[in-house]
Amino acid sequence: MYRRMGKADSIRELFSTPLGEGEAAFVYLGYSGVIVRTAEKAVAFDIANLMKSDEISALEGLDALFFTHGHSDHYSSREALEVVGMTGARVVAEQSVAWDLRTKIPSDRLAAAEPGMTYSISGMDVNTIEGVHRGPINLYRVTIGDLHVFHGGDSGYVPVREHPSELAFLPTGSPSPTASPQDALRMALELKPRAVVAIHGSPTQNREFGRSAREKMPRVTVLVPEQYQLEKVALKD
Repeated sequence: MYRRMGKADSIRELFSTPLGEGEAAFVYLGYSGVIVRTAEKAVAFDIANLMKSDEISALEGLDALFFTHGHSDHYSSREALEVVGMTGARVVAEQSVAWDLRTKIPSDRLAAAEPGMTYSISGMDVNTIEGVHRGPINLYRVTIGDLHVFHGGDSGYVPVREHPSELAFLPTGSPSPTASPQDALRMALELKPRAVVAIHGSPTQNREFGRSAREKMPRVTVLVPEQYQLEKVALKD
């Protein structure tokens, strides 16, 4: 589904869009920032400074806010605190980000996620996977009911075969020094998603990933979204 509208309007539409069992909707913010909603939960990843106050005010509720690492295109404390104050979301973050937030939000709202561990957050199970980057980076698989959402930050390839996910957000490159269309495709083939979304890459890299993924995974919905474009996907038969 494609509908062009203002940024805050896109977020309002995300929360008002009817969703049935096995469906998800999302709005892509840029870089690896994304807000994802199912019929049960709403979560966001790596919002950095990509949301202004009117867009944050459009959030009708957020169960969890995830940060893969502390680079400025992924994390900004000001926006993180504003989202938490607006929604009451729990924060799940790579340990350096959690350390930065430790005195700014209540400890019961903050989880310093360690790779290899599984956490129960707001009724969701969260697998934390160690990524490949310049410095520590967490990748996440979030289980919401019987749906699994994978977010790859801007990591290079790591084995993810043990974390199959119906919906996968995978980085294709620029400005990441580690991500690439080829690495994103390798992870996509291991995750076996019903829908895969290109994030954190140049238009050329996103298109390259899209072409390769459609060729190698013809039954998978492959999306190369525009910023603040509302998308709705079916993840179950």
